[in-house]
Amino acid sequence: MRLLFNRAFYLLIFTVCVFPADLVAQLSQGGVPGSFSHAIAPESGNFISIDPPSTDQLSMEETKPGVAYSFAVNLPVDIGMDNSGLWTTTADGTRIWRVTVKASGALALTLYFDRFAMPENGKLFVYNPQRTQIIGAFTNQNNNRHSTFATSLIYGDQLTLEYNAPEGTPDPVMHVSEVAYAYRGVSDYSGLKTGFGGSGPCEVNTNCDEGAAWQLQKRSVTRILIKRTGQTDVWCTGSLVNNVRNDGTPYVLTADHCGRYSSETDISKWIFYFNYEGTGCPDPTKEPTLYSLTGATMVAHGGNAAASGSDFFLVLLDKPIPTSYNVYFNGWTRESVPPSPSGVTIHHPEGDIKKISTYTKALQPTVWTGGSKLAHWLVYWTKTTNGQGVTEGGSSGSPLYDNQGRLVGTLTGGDSRCDTAHINLPDYYGMFSYSWDKNGTDSTEVLKYWLDPDSTNVMSLNGWALGVEENVNNEWVAMYPNPVTNQLNIRMAAGATKSLKVTLYDILGNLQYQRALGFNENREIQVDVSELSPGIYVVMVNDGNRQVVRKVIKE
Repeated sequence: MRLLFNRAFYLLIFTVCVFPADLVAQLSQGGVPGSFSHAIAPESGNFISIDPPSTDQLSMEETKPGVAYSFAVNLPVDIGMDNSGLWTTTADGTRIWRVTVKASGALALTLYFDRFAMPENGKLFVYNPQRTQIIGAFTNQNNNRHSTFATSLIYGDQLTLEYNAPEGTPDPVMHVSEVAYAYRGVSDYSGLKTGFGGSGPCEVNTNCDEGAAWQLQKRSVTRILIKRTGQTDVWCTGSLVNNVRNDGTPYVLTADHCGRYSSETDISKWIFYFNYEGTGCPDPTKEPTLYSLTGATMVAHGGNAAASGSDFFLVLLDKPIPTSYNVYFNGWTRESVPPSPSGVTIHHPEGDIKKISTYTKALQPTVWTGGSKLAHWLVYWTKTTNGQGVTEGGSSGSPLYDNQGRLVGTLTGGDSRCDTAHINLPDYYGMFSYSWDKNGTDSTEVLKYWLDPDSTNVMSLNGWALGVEENVNNEWVAMYPNPVTNQLNIRMAAGATKSLKVTLYDILGNLQYQRALGFNENREIQVDVSELSPGIYVVMVNDGNRQVVRKVIKE
């Protein structure tokens, strides 16, 4: 009887607590760690304590110059199945391996794997002690050609790594070589203003009026957790950029000074966060859902961190971007004359949510401080209705747009800040036109071979959207409640065809539900979603003539 009670208790705690309002959507398969569903309590024998960095070391990191925003120190570790953790086998034959890692005082932790290869049917989870933040399951779909991996940030100074597999499944190749110790630049629930909510008071959210005309472009922008060899991890900004084939090749453009200190292995562990923004103009009180992908490969870079050129760094993501991430690939122009006299940048200052800064004075060609080439645009920011957006540490690599929504530059740095002494000072963006073909002659030094692989020599290119657009103004369908817990109601307007097809996809684009249904006398359909995992879903309703697409949150 005691065993049954404990299992029921653990399942109750799981149901109430495991899925927080702040959802995390790293590329994963979802599911429940086996120790939860089998009510296996934590054990002390699998605990590893890591010495935190010294306060003197952290103080030195905080005062280092540069516009990339350092926020985490990488601590070397040696954690693998052969020397760490404990195995448990359940009554149904499931094999469970767990190890708990603690680094006192960390605001968050990230695991870096220098060896990673999941077998078929193997599942890896990572979670905090309270089980309020769980990421995974990571499976063989997360394997890459580098045999490396990295996890999203787990908030707090302790996490548990758990591997599950049916009996007879071969063990994974899995070794953690470093743990990133975040000391600032992430959500800190003690009340310190770092990371989420940490940008200056003059910054303007992308969903304020200033961002109304830039809703496509904002979908291209990604916050990048950049791992660097022998140095602190940094926040930078990047953006997806279109190529002439319009085929969705996932190129991300950022700044050379962000990526030049990263090895090939480091870049395979970069984490790209999409859709990291508030839903309205006021600053949100809760951190947004995290949609992330891990890993990339450098294809070209140039400018020697702006010392001898335009300071660009182009990477190719290791994994396709899920359609449900609803991203956009920036259009661009490589014209070398000064572009239009107005535009914006969209960026992640201090690792915060997306902000938008506006310029209304024509860009001027200039030389970066300490540089030697006329390879940058000089930008002055303008006061707008909701503030005077500038740039800050973490904005590096952010895209600069002309008034036609085309990418014309990437941020190197500058002098603007929110305080009165700096708010009207300029910033410097490496010219897209210079990055195109002037940083060198090799394909690894310029953009043109990658963004125009067929040598069409076009001067400008429109953007390209990957994702599902919600057509929320279709009045013939209403869906409620949203968020939903157990039953989603779909109400049809008068005159709708009685036979409908209802389809649900998860955030990774995986089909979760598809049925032909007929509505009742109240023109309603009830869809049971109680078995679906909490998260964001795309719901499509089709009556044979029309289709409506909505996003629904399952709690």
